[in-house]
Amino acid sequence: MWFHIIQLPLSGLIALAVYLLTEGLEGRAARVSRWAIGVFAVFFSAYDAAAGIATGYALRNAQGLSAAAQEAVHEAVIDMPGLSLIFGLSIVGTGAWVVALIAAAIALRRAGAPRAPFVLVILAGIFLMGGHPFPAGPLAFGCFFVAAVWLELAPGRLTSASQPSRVS
Repeated sequence: MWFHIIQLPLSGLIALAVYLLTEGLEGRAARVSRWAIGVFAVFFSAYDAAAGIATGYALRNAQGLSAAAQEAVHEAVIDMPGLSLIFGLSIVGTGAWVVALIAAAIALRRAGAPRAPFVLVILAGIFLMGGHPFPAGPLAFGCFFVAAVWLELAPGRLTSASQPSRVS
């Protein structure tokens, strides 16, 4: 439960990182990425809070119950991801992540980003479709991290006309 509480601001920070990746870039792909990552931040956070925090709370409070009651709570927790509201939040949030990352990759590539980080950003979008637990989530966020570091540290990563302005 506490992990999912901590994960709420982390979802916002990863959304901010995606937004900053296209900062200063022009074009439809960059705009689509920025809008979609906003949708991700809202819906994925709501999904994660509803599913993760509720699950943790239910399981923690079931500890003092009888074995039959604990089994009933366990069954309810297992069925929780299938609830239409939680499932819908997950689909919209994850779909927005995929759109945001693929659009960001296109915007970055058009601005002159190298091919490898372009592919890593797309993989970061696609891997999250497998869910955020291990292994899909760490693969998604790991690919994004490597791509973002690569793009940030690589000299001349973008054409000067498209490069974001940096404050020194």
